[in-house]
Amino acid sequence: MDLQVIIEFTETGVYKDRCWENSFKAIKGQLHKVTPHYAAHLIKHSKAVFRGLPESHSG
Repeated sequence: MDLQVIIEFTETGVYKDRCWENSFKAIKGQLHKVTPHYAAHLIKHSKAVFRGLPESHSG
């Protein structure tokens, strides 16, 4: 499984993490898991802020 991070959107809009995935709509304040690369892109463009790493489910 790919590493993901949690971001909080600061702008409502339609987003797409990877080219092979479907677009999704997010509203301001919504938390979402995305790839670190996409998180960096959104943060750079002031569309999201970093909120942390998801809890590990490995056993």
